[in-house]
Amino acid sequence: MQNKFNMFLRSALLAAFVFGVSANALSEGKEYITLKTPIPNAQNSLIEVFSYRCTHCYDHHKFNTISKVKEKLPQLTYKFYPVSSMGDYGKQANEIFAFAAFKDEQNKVSQSDKNSLTHKASEAYFNAYFKKKQRWGNGANPEAFYEVGLKAISASKEDLDNFLKTPEAGEILKSYESANDISKNYGTPAFVVNGKYQITPQAITSPQALIEITEELSKM
Repeated sequence: MQNKFNMFLRSALLAAFVFGVSANALSEGKEYITLKTPIPNAQNSLIEVFSYRCTHCYDHHKFNTISKVKEKLPQLTYKFYPVSSMGDYGKQANEIFAFAAFKDEQNKVSQSDKNSLTHKASEAYFNAYFKKKQRWGNGANPEAFYEVGLKAISASKEDLDNFLKTPEAGEILKSYESANDISKNYGTPAFVVNGKYQITPQAITSPQALIEITEELSKM
């Protein structure tokens, strides 16, 4: 997977790719698979399933992959679904990202935007995990884990606790449950179009490939 992502970055930096696909050229099992259990209410969307402790997810975050897709396909909705089954603080991470997603929607800011709270929370956790090597007691100090995300989105623990009591929080957290099963297919990150079609990692040979496959799958 690392070699594939290195190819992805090199092709982007050199701008040396010419790649074209059409709906007829896509083959199930080659460029994509159809999820057995689709993500509800996800038409016209691209969802990235990720984990704060996934190095490839961190690479995509630094490259701002989803934002680059959005530049070419602004008609789609872009979301990030954290995987709670990966890491000591999957539950806590889901709560932080659910709160960030809720606030982004209220503020009418795309989660793919660098100014979004979703992006800021991701940045904080990736930097803490990979740059600062923080492990927060390997599950023994959830308050320290919460603190990283809350500081990034300028919120208090009381703000988070109050949010978690709302129906909106329950709805978002429920939607995140699908991320665990999706991650079992190829690991993380995973890219899902329209809540139905997961792009296979081997098909993402360049940024343009991801953009064009996403575009064609969004029409299906």
